[in-house]
Amino acid sequence: HNFNIYHHLFAKWHCWRLPLIVVDIETTGLEPERNQIISIGAVDFANPRRTYYNECRLSRGVKVSKAALEITGFSLPQLKDRHKPALKQILQEFLKWTRTCKERTLAGENPWFDATFLRRALSEYGLAYPFGHRYVDLHSVSYATLLRAGKRAMVSNGVSSLSLDKTLRCLELEPRKGFHDALTDAKLEAEAFSRLIYGKTLFKEYSKQDLPPHLGDRRGSHTGTRRSSRTAT
Repeated sequence: HNFNIYHHLFAKWHCWRLPLIVVDIETTGLEPERNQIISIGAVDFANPRRTYYNECRLSRGVKVSKAALEITGFSLPQLKDRHKPALKQILQEFLKWTRTCKERTLAGENPWFDATFLRRALSEYGLAYPFGHRYVDLHSVSYATLLRAGKRAMVSNGVSSLSLDKTLRCLELEPRKGFHDALTDAKLEAEAFSRLIYGKTLFKEYSKQDLPPHLGDRRGSHTGTRRSSRTAT
């Protein structure tokens, strides 16, 4: 009961928008030392109309895994397209975009993965890493919310199997279909955070998908967004 009162007051006091940067990146593999960022998508959680998205071309000598191509839907010719900006350019653009955010705490599904790649890439080009070392993990928030609702944690082979798509299903959101896209995933993660923390929808495009009963019956206003091939402000 006391938690529900706190939850209600917290949402009211903070206008249900924490100043986070929900980020998702796509890469050519899982190893920052061998693989590269190929796209960055982000949502300003405090002002979700502000989004960032851009893609870059491959740098020389970068390893590309077959699994990464299957997940992202990019082909090698697309990744090598010389008309795309270099990685350094989109990193600089992303940093510039983040400077107008109220806070630069990163959030997302397993944000340590994104942060590790960002830190490595920024260091490679002599750019400062401004995001600190503490992140807000969607998996942890989702896991705790399920337990609080009296639901059994999803476990496989003795470890949590609560993926982003499973979290989306728990929140009555459509799981991802087809290839992963950095901005679409960042928006889904931001929508999931809003539903889990505040019991409210964030984006108009998801407002027709009702919140599950265990998140309460509060309905809030939402904000629209638009996608740009580069940066939306």
